[in-house]
Formats: sequence, structure tokens, C-alpha cells
Amino acid sequence: MRKLTKRFIIASLEDLNLSNPIRYERYYINDQLRVQKKGEKYQKEILDDENNIVEKNNISENEFLNLKEKAYSSIIRDSYLFLKDSRISIKKYLGKYLGLYRVEVTFSSQKEENSFIKEKWMGKEITNSPLAFDKYLSKLSEDEFRKELKKYLK
Repeated sequence: MRKLTKRFIIASLEDLNLSNPIRYERYYINDQLRVQKKGEKYQKEILDDENNIVEKNNISENEFLNLKEKAYSSIIRDSYLFLKDSRISIKKYLGKYLGLYRVEVTFSSQKEENSFIKEKWMGKEITNSPLAFDKYLSKLSEDEFRKELKKYLK
């Protein structure tokens, strides 16, 4: 079952009350397999066709490094929690995707999602764009990424 989540873009983290970040290094081996270093943990995740995690396991650093070598793409980002609303997290992208700040708002029900009014500081909604999920972001060339980002950060 897909989580009820809306995604928005912002231009910076300026003036936001945020938690300390957790660094994610994600490596996409194929559409169903990714490995990541999350803080100091190494994990392997199996994804279904809708990008839902169907299996998640902690793995050794060696297994992580071996699988990382087979990756077609990588994403490095810092993840923050918005301290005024526990439903909101913000991803700050580094490296190839520098300039992308994605806000994710997760809801516990359809009613909650339908009644949500976005914060003034949130930019355009990107829920249905390739910027909304790391899996789709990882498939964009640098030019495609820049064009997509420009659409939403005018």
C-alpha cells in the first residue's frame, strides 16, 4: 500500500526549524534493488513496481561496497525533520542533484491529506514529477534534471 504523501519543492532551508540531518547515500543497482548507507547503517532494500519497499535488511559494509560497485546511479542527500510538524521531512540533495530541496508531507488518512493546507514557505507541488522519488530522479541525466528543476523553481 502506497503511503499518502505530498511532495513540494523549496529553494533553500533558510529560516526553517529543522532537526540535525541524517546523511543518505543511495545506490541503485536496478529498478527493484537499492543499497544505502543511512548514517552509520548499511541497508539493502527491495522495491516493488510502485517504488514501495517490500523488504529491508541491514547488511555488512563489505556487502554494501560490493553492491555499490554495480550501481547505475547514486543519490546523496541529507534528510531533516521539520520540528513544528512531525509529518514533514525535507531532503537536501548534494552532488549531481545539488539545488533540489524536496519537502515530503506524510498523512495517516485520505481525509487528512484532502484537508491539508500547505505551509506558506512550501513551493510548488512536485508529487507527480520525476523529482518526487529518488528512483525516478536517479534515471534523469544532468540536463533533464536541470530542466525539471527549472520548471518548479521559477
